[in-house]
Amino acid sequence: MPSIIAGKRRGARLQVPEGLGVRPTLARVREALFSMLTSAVGSFEGLCVLDPFAGAGLLGLEAWSRGAAHVDVVEMARPHFEILKKNIATLNAQNDVRALLGQTPRDWSKLGNTAYDLVLCDPPYHAGLMPQTLAALAGGHLLRPGALVSVEYDEGQMPEIPENFEIYRQRGYGRCQILILQPKAAQML
Repeated sequence: MPSIIAGKRRGARLQVPEGLGVRPTLARVREALFSMLTSAVGSFEGLCVLDPFAGAGLLGLEAWSRGAAHVDVVEMARPHFEILKKNIATLNAQNDVRALLGQTPRDWSKLGNTAYDLVLCDPPYHAGLMPQTLAALAGGHLLRPGALVSVEYDEGQMPEIPENFEIYRQRGYGRCQILILQPKAAQML
């Protein structure tokens, strides 16, 4: 069972869905990702975060534990969504973490007018969701100035990056690859 790596709920154990096709982000990869993000943003305190492919919520709940003020977690599979809600309750994070059931990004209208400082994308590999996700982020009102977008993808399957994003950082961890993107016109947080 994975656990929260750092912050106010460090060590808290989280449930994950079982079965084929389930691929929770490994602890060493989450630790590396959050180290890169901390280097970029300094602190998660007060940030507004979107985890659009939440699964069990490992990424979004890690950001919340590290101080994010508000986290929206979106999951499209009902069984995973039920585990996600249990994990939020386990951490007693209901006041700061909102769980939404939906197909991403088509159902993002449910998010309202929220704009995010950080988006943590870990879609199912080979599902083809990143082009429409990055296009929605690039063309909408979802990003605050200086926002960062992390993308986890399978080695050799780098998503096409919209022209108004640039690569801030890129690292590989075995087959798992991580991109951190920022809008070109934005300054770093």
